Amino acid sequence: MSDNYLRQLSDTLKRHGVDKPVAVVDLDRLDANCAAATKGADQGLDYRLVAKSLPCLPLLDHIRSKIPTSGLMTFSEPMLLALLAAEPEIDHLLGKPLPVTSAARVLQVQPDAARRVQWLIDTPVRLAEYLDLAERIESTLRLSLELDIGLHRGGMTPDQVAQAGKMIDTHPHVVLSGVMGYEAHLAKLPSMLRGAAARSCTEAYRRSVEALGAGRGDLCLNTGGSLTFQSYMASGSATEVAFGSVLVKPSDFDHATTQAFSPALLLATPILKVMPGNRLPGLDFLGPRRRTDIAVFGGHYLAEPAYPEKFKYSGIFGRSSNQEVWTGPKATQAQPGDIALLRPSQSEAVLNQFGLLLGIHGNEVVHEWGCLPN
Repeated sequence: MSDNYLRQLSDTLKRHGVDKPVAVVDLDRLDANCAAATKGADQGLDYRLVAKSLPCLPLLDHIRSKIPTSGLMTFSEPMLLALLAAEPEIDHLLGKPLPVTSAARVLQVQPDAARRVQWLIDTPVRLAEYLDLAERIESTLRLSLELDIGLHRGGMTPDQVAQAGKMIDTHPHVVLSGVMGYEAHLAKLPSMLRGAAARSCTEAYRRSVEALGAGRGDLCLNTGGSLTFQSYMASGSATEVAFGSVLVKPSDFDHATTQAFSPALLLATPILKVMPGNRLPGLDFLGPRRRTDIAVFGGHYLAEPAYPEKFKYSGIFGRSSNQEVWTGPKATQAQPGDIALLRPSQSEAVLNQFGLLLGIHGNEVVHEWGCLPN
């Protein structure tokens, strides 16, 4: 992001009247990223958006107007309930296994969730819990099996998959909806290990799918993530890939596989104070410093300062959630009331902090969107 781009964006937000921390999405960059995702992904696969990474319903709607999707991957009870209430026909694949008590609450509030949610099962113990829940409520639940294909953050082995499939097939109140295998480690491995690890993941996924037996052509076979979704082909074992963060590209997703994508998400917060030559606390006798400190509204965000130019977190004042101090060049034009900008390292659990997402088109704020609960 160029200094000129950031300066214009800051001015746009100041004219709009921003007076508290907000999140900002550049819709022109977002649209270009949607086009890059569509171009990069295999057209024979289905695409599932990861809701935790794009936790704003109008934002999801905007993206779905550009990219055809099979549904959402959802990760929390509050967000799932909000989305179930707002959209009566969207399919949800849980991206992590929820405690069975959480699933029971969702089904009590939204009985239709039995039809619309694929509940993720990672162990034989959790499978038994969900089988008991289905029997108690006498409603058919759709169960998806989490696979361990190399990340080793839980999930089933091929042998466990085969046994789980048999238990589901013989139970009157559950059906097998599919499997989910996540492999976030692949993109982070050194190049000398990556090829062998990718082949191992592919083989583990294939063996797990085959362990379910023949005649299961209607299953949702999900894999991938924002750094890997472009590497999958419809000729493989999977039927769909999931992605989300790459469409707004926070800094954790700067990677060789995402060079076609541009950062589209920033955090904005007013500058409260500008302190040129600010003295060191307790060392006032040293006189004014050849630096300028600014204090911004809020702080301790999962983000790095991006504007004003050449400002960084102060090593003297340290991190603060109240009015964080940044330090930069003595000759700055920053003034109280100007809008400072930060580039977040991730979008999940960050957008929800602010509650409000501003959509920018050109040099104008065109949308003010509320975010989903975390």
